[in-house]
Amino acid sequence: MTRRLLLLTLLSCALQSAHSQAQYITFRIDSALKAAIETKQIPGLQVAVVKYGLVLKKGHYGFANLEDRTPVTDSTLFSIAGVSKAFTCAAILLLMEDNKLSLDDTLGKYIDSLPSSWSQITLRRLMNHTSGIPDDWDKDDNYFCVKNSDSAFLAALKSEPLKFQPGEAWSDDCGAFVLGMIIARVSGETYPAFMKHRIFDKLGMTCSRIDDPEHIIPNKAAGYRLKDQQILHGRQISAAAQMRGDVGVLTTVTDLLKWYQALQDSSLLKKSSLDLKFAPGLLKDSSKTGYGFGWSLAPYRDHALFSHAGSLRTGYDAVMEIYPEDHVGIIILCNLQNAQIHQLSRDIVGLFNPDYRRASQLDSVSDPDSVQTLLLKSFYEELGLNVDTTRKMARELHLEFFPEKESDLAPYRNITGFTFLKAIRLSKPQADIFGDMVQGIYLYKINTMASTEPLYFAFFIDPTGKVIYMNQED
Repeated sequence: MTRRLLLLTLLSCALQSAHSQAQYITFRIDSALKAAIETKQIPGLQVAVVKYGLVLKKGHYGFANLEDRTPVTDSTLFSIAGVSKAFTCAAILLLMEDNKLSLDDTLGKYIDSLPSSWSQITLRRLMNHTSGIPDDWDKDDNYFCVKNSDSAFLAALKSEPLKFQPGEAWSDDCGAFVLGMIIARVSGETYPAFMKHRIFDKLGMTCSRIDDPEHIIPNKAAGYRLKDQQILHGRQISAAAQMRGDVGVLTTVTDLLKWYQALQDSSLLKKSSLDLKFAPGLLKDSSKTGYGFGWSLAPYRDHALFSHAGSLRTGYDAVMEIYPEDHVGIIILCNLQNAQIHQLSRDIVGLFNPDYRRASQLDSVSDPDSVQTLLLKSFYEELGLNVDTTRKMARELHLEFFPEKESDLAPYRNITGFTFLKAIRLSKPQADIFGDMVQGIYLYKINTMASTEPLYFAFFIDPTGKVIYMNQED
């Protein structure tokens, strides 16, 4: 009896301790969110934080509409911009599971009158950004105002040269837009209808939909942007632009928690399809890229990370991060373009593990190996030699980077400071997602003449001292 009472007492103490820790973390998350909203002038925001499947924090802050001071609620809809790509890629995988298409089908099977340079572009290349198609979101606002149909956007894309031959490199593109058109042609439904009944309804994402700004959408947050520290409305572009497969999803964090769960099990996609989603892309020379099917696979220091961020000129910003080894998921949505809420996400994960603190928050310490620092500085500067050299090194390092002109190399030139911040030395080499063996990770603050703000990079070193990966932080 006494032993049983002791066990119950110990269990009660453990539960109380866990509860107190969860309350403390929740309080810290709340404080970080409120500080970011104030400093970044974010009108409204939703957040969800998951640990081991338990929702530690789900909240809403600020205003969905500043003109009538409508508050954000759990049902307020936000555009998730580029985070939409993961949903479009999931739809393609569903059609693959239905045996209605193959990922290695070329576009010519589904779209007529393509340029000859597009003949080797496959669905797979569109899904992992190795197609060579330009990203037309680099265009000005007028481009997105005057085009009022998918066919108009496609015609404009076809008129431009590819950045590179399909499979020769990685570069962010608008491939998910083209995939949205293919989903409609293969399924016989509109893209919004297919997404609704095959994904949103299937997962119980009752608030989610594809945007259609010509219709009245209840609970949709208004979008904003900052100009000279003044909050303005987001830019106006055509309805067709906002409905595209690369940016079109409107949703809430409540619904995205259901999406998050579906990425952990087989409630939507088979495990084999999920494995494809989170596997590095392959180039023609067998080099691996740091991007899967709608997900960036760049690790965060010595931990795996699957993430995607999105910012839309109509006035929205979104981020979703999954730390599979730590069983942590973070989702943040807001109605301010370029709010840099990925920084807020990193601040939140840092509450679970102080080793995750953002590099910009680390103090410089005595450099334990000045020779290695000189070697890393030389390696970093080599990235700035010329465009061809950088492209080659980017392929070898699995980087999500494809320089097109000399000015893209400015961050790697005219270095005025290369300051050691932190070393993470692994007790034994461990394989990263690309199959390379990592022995140590070294963080540096880098100052250049090209920017008044410092850059922060993590260099991943193998047992021989070779740089096998590098990642820009903050």
